[in-house]
Amino acid sequence: MRGSPLFQDLAPEEVALAHSYFQPLFFPKGKTIFQQGDLGQALYLVEAGRVRLYRTHLGGQEKTLGFLGPGEVFGEMSLLDPEERSASAEAEEDAHLLALYRESYLALIRRLPLLAHNLARILARRLRELNVEMDLLAFEEAQSRVAYALLKLHRQGHGPRFRLRHQDLAALAGASRETVTRVLHDLKDKGILALAPGEVEVRDFRLLEEVAFGLI
Repeated sequence: MRGSPLFQDLAPEEVALAHSYFQPLFFPKGKTIFQQGDLGQALYLVEAGRVRLYRTHLGGQEKTLGFLGPGEVFGEMSLLDPEERSASAEAEEDAHLLALYRESYLALIRRLPLLAHNLARILARRLRELNVEMDLLAFEEAQSRVAYALLKLHRQGHGPRFRLRHQDLAALAGASRETVTRVLHDLKDKGILALAPGEVEVRDFRLLEEVAFGLI
């Protein structure tokens, strides 16, 4: 838990106190955690495993929003308002989660006000990322969108090397699987990536960022 941005700048004893307000949950691979349209009740923190967030559009098409690993949080908007979930979440792998329900959150921030500030920082970061993604989807080429999707995965807790299916990256980048495959090989030829079956390794994050923002 100490590595999560939700607990940034908290002392170890404060993290231990916060932990006592969370409820442990387990979701096997493929299990739905919540669905788009459900009433939000809790924030979730990934303790182990991986979670996929996605939206379902009219016609049944899915848009993957991200893959979250240990230390990442999701569903945080439900702590601030009782509106319906704007996305769905499912266990991409067996997932051990910690749930913080709204009543517990309100009690916890009375004892640890910094936690509310950290939650606000998480929301601000996501808003900035959303603005960038909207610009990329509207104006940039597929290569930039694929590069940005790789950067986003890294910022969500993945290291320089991570398991990744081309169809998952295509969903994140808003591109076809064929386009993603072509872009990955182009980035490999530039020395930015190394590729192996089901795996991507980022060799040069500086160049990847320049590709993402159309600088090269």
